[in-house]
Amino acid sequence: METNEIVSIEHFNKTLTFDLIDKAQTIPSLVNYLLDDSLHKKMSDIIDKDGEANFSLFNDIEMIYFYAHQKKDLNEKKNRTENTKREYLRDLLLFYQKLLEQAELLEIENTNVQEYRLLKRLTPRNMRKYQEWLREAPLGKGGKQYSVATLSRKTVVIRGFLGFLHENQYIKVPIHQKMLSSNVQSFDRPNKEMSSMEVISLVNYFRTHPILYGLISVLATTGLRIQELCNAKVSDLAYLDGEYWLTVMGKGQKERQVLIHPNVLKAIEEFRKRRRLDFKMYPTDSSPLFTTSKGKGYGYKYLSNYLIQKINRADLDFIKMRKNPITPHIFRHGFALISADQGADLLTIKESLGHSDIKTTQIYLQRKLRRKNNAAHTWKDSDVINKI
Repeated sequence: METNEIVSIEHFNKTLTFDLIDKAQTIPSLVNYLLDDSLHKKMSDIIDKDGEANFSLFNDIEMIYFYAHQKKDLNEKKNRTENTKREYLRDLLLFYQKLLEQAELLEIENTNVQEYRLLKRLTPRNMRKYQEWLREAPLGKGGKQYSVATLSRKTVVIRGFLGFLHENQYIKVPIHQKMLSSNVQSFDRPNKEMSSMEVISLVNYFRTHPILYGLISVLATTGLRIQELCNAKVSDLAYLDGEYWLTVMGKGQKERQVLIHPNVLKAIEEFRKRRRLDFKMYPTDSSPLFTTSKGKGYGYKYLSNYLIQKINRADLDFIKMRKNPITPHIFRHGFALISADQGADLLTIKESLGHSDIKTTQIYLQRKLRRKNNAAHTWKDSDVINKI
């Protein structure tokens, strides 16, 4: 197996050892390195060589690689997308890096970095201490602790990975079963509401900025995820039944269409004019619908950070008074709330947003529905309230 190792010890040492000056660059570079799935089939052949799954030849990093790239369906559209693989690799490599860095604090015994067999030595006690450390460590935005939602996501990914290792006998102890849950309750979620008046104010504020106006107009009126907007191609836009529709591929490789209103279509046209691009809907044009100044498609994290920065610097009172910043995702919540105000039912909103579970849509509308159904409304114009 030595000649077929996915990550050589030398490369891994250069990437994850602790004497590097710029640690922030180590995980991203290794994630990019491991996104190449060309060796996954070779690993599968080695694993199944004797007719039984045998992972004993692999090290921890190779197991992370295999887990991220594992296929569950013959239809590639039903397997993990590159973005999902990237998130899994990042979370698991960060997890592994912290185990190495904090081995003494976590009381991990007999740690030998050169072997990359640390996972085999983990105990429930180690994982408990890791979760305690992760909860308190200032690793979130602005040097703060991770939010409950972030902790929940990381817990799900790590627990799934450790369960996979135990199921395939790479580790003997079912440590995933001992991990504490990190469930997100309604009071843990930041307020992500956005009203129609706030959307209108924001759109009008950027009306003379074709790039921001175009991007915000599309996000606010379609409920698109930022990844879906970044991945949209010219050929995805079509005129159907007297209206313009944009076909996007959402989470789980689920396709859906979003309506592009005439004034939003005009905003897209102005965006492309500013980028010196034609605006003709060719069904064979696979170029990005929205591009950077260099004519390339946006990376969703770059665009998300760009929009957060620009929007939250806007000289608008409602932005200055918000406790949490406006992000591209908040426009999805705004789309749901405004659609409900306009009379759309829950199921229609669910399908329009591409949610697989209607409970997710209910979360979007939860605060508004609670206010609407508050018992205090029965006091309005009553003798009691008028005499207080």
